[in-house]
Amino acid sequence: MLLPFFGYTQKDTVYTTDHSIENIIKASSKDSMIQDRKANQLHLYGEAVVFYEDIILSADYILVDFNKNEVFASYTYDKDSNRVGLPKFTDGTEEIIAAKIRYNFDTKKGFIQEVKIKQEENYLYMEVAKRHANEEVHFRNGKFTTCDLDEPHYHFHLSKAIMIPEKRIVSGPMNLWIKGVPTPLGLPFIFIPQKKVKEQKRGFLFPQVSVQSPYGMGFQNLGYYLPVNDSLHTTFYADLYTRGTWGLRNQTGYKIRYRFQGDLNVGFQRLKSGFLDTLPIKKVTFIWTHRQDPKANPLWNFSAGVNFISDNNPKANLDPLNQNYFQNSLNSDINISRLFPGKPITMGLKISARQNSFSHNFAVTAPVYNMNVTRFSPFSIFRRDKLGSKKWYEQIVMTYNLEAQNRATFQDTLVKQQRYDLIRQSFLNGVSQSSTMQTTIGLFRNTWKLNPSLSYSNKVNFQQVEKSFDPVNNTTLTDTVNRTGVAQSFSANVQLTTVLYSYYRFVGKNKPLLRHILTPSFSFRYVPLLNKTITDSIGFNKAPVTYSPFERSVYPEGSTANSAFLSFGFNNTFEMKRKSEKDTITGFRKTKIIEALSFSGSYDLLKDSLKLSRISSNLRISPADFFNVVANANFSPYNYNDSTNLEVDEYLLSSRGQLARIYSASINTSFVLTTRKGRERIRQNSFNINENWNADFQYYALHPDQWIDFEIPWRISLGHILDLNRSTSPLSDKRQFKETQTISMNADISITKRWKLLCDSYYDIRTNKVINTRLTITRNMHCWNLAFYWTPVGLNQSFLFRINATSSLFQDAKMELRKPPALF
Repeated sequence: MLLPFFGYTQKDTVYTTDHSIENIIKASSKDSMIQDRKANQLHLYGEAVVFYEDIILSADYILVDFNKNEVFASYTYDKDSNRVGLPKFTDGTEEIIAAKIRYNFDTKKGFIQEVKIKQEENYLYMEVAKRHANEEVHFRNGKFTTCDLDEPHYHFHLSKAIMIPEKRIVSGPMNLWIKGVPTPLGLPFIFIPQKKVKEQKRGFLFPQVSVQSPYGMGFQNLGYYLPVNDSLHTTFYADLYTRGTWGLRNQTGYKIRYRFQGDLNVGFQRLKSGFLDTLPIKKVTFIWTHRQDPKANPLWNFSAGVNFISDNNPKANLDPLNQNYFQNSLNSDINISRLFPGKPITMGLKISARQNSFSHNFAVTAPVYNMNVTRFSPFSIFRRDKLGSKKWYEQIVMTYNLEAQNRATFQDTLVKQQRYDLIRQSFLNGVSQSSTMQTTIGLFRNTWKLNPSLSYSNKVNFQQVEKSFDPVNNTTLTDTVNRTGVAQSFSANVQLTTVLYSYYRFVGKNKPLLRHILTPSFSFRYVPLLNKTITDSIGFNKAPVTYSPFERSVYPEGSTANSAFLSFGFNNTFEMKRKSEKDTITGFRKTKIIEALSFSGSYDLLKDSLKLSRISSNLRISPADFFNVVANANFSPYNYNDSTNLEVDEYLLSSRGQLARIYSASINTSFVLTTRKGRERIRQNSFNINENWNADFQYYALHPDQWIDFEIPWRISLGHILDLNRSTSPLSDKRQFKETQTISMNADISITKRWKLLCDSYYDIRTNKVINTRLTITRNMHCWNLAFYWTPVGLNQSFLFRINATSSLFQDAKMELRKPPALF
């Protein structure tokens, strides 16, 4: 029990002690503290606070009665007769706000009026509550909700109820109230588990109904949730439409703390446009992510990221918000790796698959084994004295890599036709070893770096090619045979690099200074021909053809002659520096005019003709956070034949007076318009997304309240992609370019504080058509969210209407009306 205090400081702080209380109780108030010795009471006025261990009790008025061993907390009124200083009781993560609180330390009983309890994201309001000695709380006229407003938008009204802390709430008649209006929806009694109850309940999940669609009337995602234990839970989903389309899916999540976690999603869909459709689309999806905790095992690591679709068509999906709609490639990887402490050795085994819906190819590697020996100094053993500088031979380092793989590339039609025998025959396998020896030498007072290196590789292939002449079609036939062969390669390299700085000062008020950083690089590479080539009269009209038997092996050796390359490269960076009053640290503001401008090429000294390669250039400009340009191009310095459109061994500058001829170019421009606050929010949201990225990305995409930021008043993102490729066909116009030009727009605007309009659109300039457009209207209703998605243009035309709760407690409390996209 509390004893009378024995003193206080000038800051109106009281310390009381008791033999039954282990820690010190501190009390303070802003206005005044009055001790009534006759009544043996302590009165605290004005922002009164009582501290005990992790418990904090605050109110505008607190009374401590030492005779009754009671504490009473209440609000007061300000000059406008408004309540101020409501009692607030905090214990760890739990928070209680009430109008009045009275508690007796002897009987352990309490009386509370107009209490508000917060537990994680749930709120419980009690008009009148009484706490008993067994810690049970009996209350009347309760409100249970996830809305944090004093007058919640909705709540479940509990007439009479009992709350057992950390266990459950049991109530009599309960019904749903919306905006203070009772509804006929209710139950005769209700059981609400508290947060410490670890048992999760199984049950059905309400489906999304499609009234009209190309597949008829039906429903999607009729589910059954089954929690196995605290570490494993699974959900089964079913889709069914009246015209014969149906699907089954299972989503399982697992997590063992400090060891690993993952998600597995397996599904099957049978898509039909009608019962008379004899060629339905059958597809199997397999999505698996597995992440090992770094603390689980410092030596072994296992990870998986699988995204497999059997028909290799991400667009064929009933989901109106299909996130893979614009993806042409899907990647799947399963990795296991091993580290060896104290040794520069790592080993790994991987199974991977690459799907491309544009080329209709599957590329499977099952498996590939790697062993890497990182940089080590083989001649450091000859060093006797560890002091002093190293000798030149002590700076020589070596690396070693070993790889063995089994790989195949085949058309996706073989999977659809279940021709697994042809898939098995398409696998190629082999073993590759490589080693590199290199060092670094500083020249001219270490301003230039010289990097000589020697590389050797040995490749064992178990398949080769044989070419023969087909007299009927006058062409060359190529066959792949199972035959073991060894290919070797050796190269000697030397590279010379430096960094040059140039400064240009301009006249002006802010004294701008332009800094130019030039990084030139020159290298020489010699590759002798170590492998025998085959020359035979198997070409057109039996023309001689020289080829390597390993040109189609898993480790090809395409070189058919000695080569000596002289390569060059120049990288440039331009940065402007000027005085700025906004920068209070350095007083200067830096702006990158050009982040990167590079040119590169090579010259083959041993080649018969066309020795100079095409010149490659790259440009990256980002003068502001909202503007970015990335461009690259390839130029040829050689002249061309007007009739055949082929290059000839003659420089364009000497024949036509032109420096070079462009063969391909690509320009990617992005522009984001928004307010300064909007740009800060975009950066913050991007960081949060990357920090919380997981396999549930599609789930979060279906909940716009977690992605649509109402704090951004408006935002417009414009993108432009231009691709140019010159045709090299003899029959085509020498000036003809194959052009692909697309404009994308992503915009959202907050019409009001709660309403937001979004638009995503893609326009093809070459065809003068809008290829896809999606309109979204969403309203943030505080504790509920309403959204309408409509795709009027594109192959995935569809709509989706949804109203759902924003709280994770009621994430399955939603209503949807949808029209899936037509896939036929």
